[in-house]
Amino acid sequence: MALDRFLDLFLQRKCPLCGRSTPDFVCIYCSRALLACQAAQFCELKTPLPLFRWGVYDDALKRAIATCKYNHQPRIATFLGQQMGIRWQKEKDTQKLPKMAVVPIPLHPDKLKQRGFNQAELLARGFCDITSMPCRPDLLQRVKNTKPQMETKSVQARKDNLDGAFITVKNKTKQPILLVDDIYTSGATMTAAVTTLTQAGYKIGAMLVLARTGLHDR
Repeated sequence: MALDRFLDLFLQRKCPLCGRSTPDFVCIYCSRALLACQAAQFCELKTPLPLFRWGVYDDALKRAIATCKYNHQPRIATFLGQQMGIRWQKEKDTQKLPKMAVVPIPLHPDKLKQRGFNQAELLARGFCDITSMPCRPDLLQRVKNTKPQMETKSVQARKDNLDGAFITVKNKTKQPILLVDDIYTSGATMTAAVTTLTQAGYKIGAMLVLARTGLHDR
């Protein structure tokens, strides 16, 4: 990380999304394109648990997520997490919520070893850099190596895929929890995580995702 900061300061690096030379991590053109993907409505659901989503899973944001995960560009997730934090601090719907412990949806150890990083955790850490909320990836673990939810073909298949997927440590924080993930598809992943944490005695305050599939509004 120190080397990355040195290179950012003294060298013209290439934007990981388009290849243009840029003094910043993401060039001004890609930054504008990503910010244009923000959803008009930040609070997607208010009950039973608030669900916040930063952007629309389309265009530049969809490409950025794929580049991050499959072209080994973890700093994209940190950058987007910071954008999530900036919006969180500006929105009226979040001002009434208490300060929470931020828990990213974990990867299975095998998948983490293969990818080298958990994009949800990097989103959470970028978010916490802006909001100063504590990041607690230690509170939730994935013990079942599930297939990607987008590869399942039905609601029941998504539920079965995540049955017994998570375990947690009991009563390590009294703060309510903000669950963070990159993509919200059917909600099965979040539901499984909420169930596991609730059964262990935690209180879930809200859910936050970078993008939600199937929605194309601005």
